Amino acid sequence: MESDEEIESAEVEKWKKLQTLLEYISPESLVRKTTDSLALKNILDYQIPQTRNGLIQRTFSQLYQVYDLKKFEYPQVADLVLKDERLTKAIEKTSVQQFQDSENNDDEFYQQLLKNNQKRAKKLLYDMRSTLSDFLLRFTSWVLYKLLPCFLTSVVVHPGQVEMLKKAGESSLPLIFIPLHRSHLDYILISSLLRGLGAFFIKRRIDPVMGRKDHIYKAILHTYMNNCLRAGHNIEFFLEGGRTRTGKPCMPKYGIFSVILETFMDGTIEDALLVPVSVNYEKLVDGNFVREQLGQPKEMETFGNAIRGIWSVLNSNYGMMRIDFNQPFSLRELVKTFNMSGKIPHSNGIKTLKSNPSTTSLYGTDIVSEEHKTLVESISKHIIYDCAQTTSIMSTNALAFLLLTQFREGTTIEKLVISLDNLRKELEYARRDLGFSGDSIDVINYAAEMLGPALIRKERVNNEEVIKPIAILPNVIELAYYSNTLVTHYALESVVAIAMDALDKTSGSVIHQELVENVQDLCDILQYEFLFCKPCQSLEEIITSCIDDLIIKRQIFLVDHDESTELVLRSRRIARQFDDDNEEEMNCSTQKIYKINPNKTAVDALRHLKAVLMPLVESYAITAFTLDKLVGRQLLENELVKDILDELKDQLVRGTIEYEESVSVDPVKNALRLYQKWGALECHSEKKLRLYYLRDDQDNSESVNMLYQRINKYRQSQ
Repeated sequence: MESDEEIESAEVEKWKKLQTLLEYISPESLVRKTTDSLALKNILDYQIPQTRNGLIQRTFSQLYQVYDLKKFEYPQVADLVLKDERLTKAIEKTSVQQFQDSENNDDEFYQQLLKNNQKRAKKLLYDMRSTLSDFLLRFTSWVLYKLLPCFLTSVVVHPGQVEMLKKAGESSLPLIFIPLHRSHLDYILISSLLRGLGAFFIKRRIDPVMGRKDHIYKAILHTYMNNCLRAGHNIEFFLEGGRTRTGKPCMPKYGIFSVILETFMDGTIEDALLVPVSVNYEKLVDGNFVREQLGQPKEMETFGNAIRGIWSVLNSNYGMMRIDFNQPFSLRELVKTFNMSGKIPHSNGIKTLKSNPSTTSLYGTDIVSEEHKTLVESISKHIIYDCAQTTSIMSTNALAFLLLTQFREGTTIEKLVISLDNLRKELEYARRDLGFSGDSIDVINYAAEMLGPALIRKERVNNEEVIKPIAILPNVIELAYYSNTLVTHYALESVVAIAMDALDKTSGSVIHQELVENVQDLCDILQYEFLFCKPCQSLEEIITSCIDDLIIKRQIFLVDHDESTELVLRSRRIARQFDDDNEEEMNCSTQKIYKINPNKTAVDALRHLKAVLMPLVESYAITAFTLDKLVGRQLLENELVKDILDELKDQLVRGTIEYEESVSVDPVKNALRLYQKWGALECHSEKKLRLYYLRDDQDNSESVNMLYQRINKYRQSQ
């Protein structure tokens, strides 16, 4: 019979071997190897190579760099698009629809419609196509070198990542760059940086024509992208569709990527390399989205306002911008992996027409198999998840996060320094990249100055320097934007803390299975806010791993000494992933009881973690509460959202909700989407209007209250 020490030693040795294997096959291994060996580089600070360090080069360094850029030749594919069968059929289909809608049955009239649609198709294509001008690209690069330093101190990239992309470009496969979208500067700077790799950028605009779906435009876009990819062009697009209004990654929009996947699946291209790109700013150049999040109408733009805005930007300091290129991965291998993992349901291969209520979306309007649809969704979510986890953390993100989750009433600089030191250690342990360095006190002072007095207040109290967030509306909405970069990182830990607090703890303990069920329920509630794991991962396993991490890092539970070592917990976690015959272990795990640690440090850690997501829980709960106004009636979306925001503000004044940032449009709309998915709400869309009403069997106050109680239980500590 083996002793406990021998068993523990064997588990530790097994974990070490598995860890070595996992590090070797890790998809981020190439990024780590290249970035660890090279220093970061500010692309605004061009250094002339020593071999070309002449007088003219030194005097006109920026002009010389622009002149010295390598020229890339990319064949135009517009003529191929016009001859494509897909476009021909789309033109004929549109002409037939127009002919049938008309009272004119003359064949000559049909030929005229056909001719007009052919002209329109040609105009759309020539408006859309990429017309690479080498001179214009060089001139634009020079202008950017002159303007960007006026308001950005640096645009930081890693030379190792750029070298990695150059090697990937040598594969002759098209590169698909997929960045998170935070600012209008994203595509300006990424395009400038990728210009040497030959990347080009297409616009996306799909409008309904006379109340019908625009088949011609969609056929042009599909065919144009297909031919560009076949010709080896690189493409960049924003998977989220638009800029994030909250600082968190948005859920993916599947339109453009569905075209790329279909291009691969039908054999047009043999493969493509997907390159997730993470972008972050110390201070957002676009301003803030406070008015939009409070449901206020947009201010009308005038020429004078635009000029003043540009002048203000050029004379302001927005600090550093960070661009991170993640590991390129093969689309072919990714599809193969998803199919082998069993995560993609197999269909009979028959393609069916998938409908979508949106007439402006590519996704769902074309002939795609259910299998391909699931692939598009899974790969898209995988990319968003990877981008979120590799986004560099800026000093402004760290300071805003600490103030909103731990020090809403303010704190001394000494306590804040200690908390920032601890946060940095946690993030480094999690292998998150920090966009700042130096002593924490200097980081805090710099970040406070960057955020400004509208968000951070410094004052002296009893001869001590105190830093306090402006945690009131509307300022707190902007501060939460910066905090949300870290909220994404701590989301699952916060869910565990909130789920645990909602359990009955009178015995001083909680049951593992009950905790996991609560966590899964809360993850389901927040499904439109976060991706808690990759589509290829098991959420339950990730939750169990998160609980193990909380035991290790924060000691939230009291455990036996033999069970508490990090190597033992991690070895068991990895063993679960490799061992198919673990039913007995899983049964033991579900019956496991955790003893709650009453230590003040552990209690404070749980309280701080709860504060990370509690504003969202409040938004969702009050949204459900306000649905009572829909009993027996219907409301337009803007009216319903206004009623919900008014209720949130009213409860904030009464003190029944705690967090000012819960008064925000984005979580309210996401909550409405969730309740619609759950079958409590129904929505009818007509043009740009959305009409909400309760489903027939839910159209009563009792059903609304049951929905409210399902969410609200997570606001109540047991």
